[in-house]
Amino acid sequence: MYGALMAGRPWMSDTEEPWFLEPAPEPQKQAVDMKHMKKKKEKQKHKHTHKGKHPEQRDGKDPASLQQCLGPGCVYPARPGSKYCSDDCGMKLAADRICKILPQRIKQWQNSPCVADEHGKKMLECIHCEQQATHTYLKEMECRLHELEAIILRGKQQTVCKGEENIEGDKNNTDLQISCVSCGKPISMRVAQRHMERCFAKYECRSTFGSLYPTSTEGATQLFCDVYDPESRTYCKRLQVLCPEHSQDAKVTNDEVCGCPLVHNVFELTGDFCRLPKRLCNRHYCWEKLRRAEVDLERVRALHKLDDLFEQEHKVRTAMINRAGLLPLMLHQTIQHDPLTTDLRSRVEREPCLT
Repeated sequence: MYGALMAGRPWMSDTEEPWFLEPAPEPQKQAVDMKHMKKKKEKQKHKHTHKGKHPEQRDGKDPASLQQCLGPGCVYPARPGSKYCSDDCGMKLAADRICKILPQRIKQWQNSPCVADEHGKKMLECIHCEQQATHTYLKEMECRLHELEAIILRGKQQTVCKGEENIEGDKNNTDLQISCVSCGKPISMRVAQRHMERCFAKYECRSTFGSLYPTSTEGATQLFCDVYDPESRTYCKRLQVLCPEHSQDAKVTNDEVCGCPLVHNVFELTGDFCRLPKRLCNRHYCWEKLRRAEVDLERVRALHKLDDLFEQEHKVRTAMINRAGLLPLMLHQTIQHDPLTTDLRSRVEREPCLT
């Protein structure tokens, strides 16, 4: 029977085995071979379709469905989600637009006066005047502080005179009592000022006023305490004269005179000084410290005003610089309908108010 089958297939040689006698291929090897062939075909198709494409567009979609790049002289399609095929094309187009549009906008800016710039110049003049006045006021406060030191020195040179009338007048008020503004305890009128100053200093020491940097202020005398605290790593920002935490009042001797300048009608100086012993004078307790603190507080207010003026000047100058910058000139344009009119302001803005 095998001979009859071989006789019916003359194309088969004697050495070849018949197809029905060959072993069947394994299914796993056949699946691997099919996947390998598919991958080779996909790689060949990918190389053939992307052979002449721009290098920036090989990862995109079909070039026929993309728009052409807007870059000057570029013939490649744009990237997905963009108008350009590359960043260089976008930069070239932006440079061409600036070279063509910017000179015209600069001429328009120079031909028509800017009202905002005129207002800005007037504001700068006012700010400069206020800055000069504030600097002059700071110098006056510095001179006033030196005059106060001279008055304190003259008061200390006075001779001590125990005035029995004044002391008796103070003793008559021992029966009157007043509540302390800090602790609320009832205290005698005779020692009220001393008690309130000391009580306030105790409560003031519980709070801290610090900054990370020391302060350098104008003037020969130091304004702030600026004592470094290693625990909080800050510098104390209380007034040096009034800081109860880092400064202590000097001890008063028995022979030290009060030396407070006496006044008439509250503000008029009489030229005389209080010659009572400083330990017994309750009317002028810590008057040197309070007078110095008054002058220092005026200096602090003047420095705060200078900071505000500096910020205003910075804002006005920044607005004036940005107003004539590249981006505003490219984005904004003033349309001049009448070529004969150069000033685009209204008549009310051009004519100054005479009233």
